[in-house]
Amino acid sequence: MKLTTFLTLLFCSYSTLSFAETKIYRWIDSQGKTHFSDTAPPGTPQITVENKNLVSNQEPIDTRSVNSSNKTKQESEKNKKAVVKYQAEIVYPQDDTAIRSNEGTLEINVKTTPEKESTQLLQLYLDGQALGSPQMSPTIRALNVDRGTHQVQAHLLGEDGKVLAKTQIVTIHLQRISIK
Repeated sequence: MKLTTFLTLLFCSYSTLSFAETKIYRWIDSQGKTHFSDTAPPGTPQITVENKNLVSNQEPIDTRSVNSSNKTKQESEKNKKAVVKYQAEIVYPQDDTAIRSNEGTLEINVKTTPEKESTQLLQLYLDGQALGSPQMSPTIRALNVDRGTHQVQAHLLGEDGKVLAKTQIVTIHLQRISIK
């Protein structure tokens, strides 16, 4: 049923965009299925579809006023972005958690509120030192970490590299086999 609905919407969209004057018919067959087509059994009523995607070129547009209104919209959006106060928190692992990883791999999940933008990055800090390069993913993996107790924190960085938010410091205890 969903596939039929999708195909119907796709067909209607295509036909209204491509052929403004195409006739479309809708009918229900003996099995109760709804059909849409440009041909139909005799006596089937035609559907009227208005194409609202057409633009009239009768009135010229003053681009100076459009550009100035776009600039003011862009400026107000920049101001809104500047006002946004981000919060970040490590949701996994929890503070004072023992993690068993013989490979020394830590997986840190960070949640930002509001959700971070695609231009913003997360930098992981292990024991106060930046670890690796900033990444887009809210799940950060630290590889080959020595066993023992560590403190983990993440910073949310803006596209200019400035710190927008810092997570709480989470203490983890990494359990790993020792090689002698």
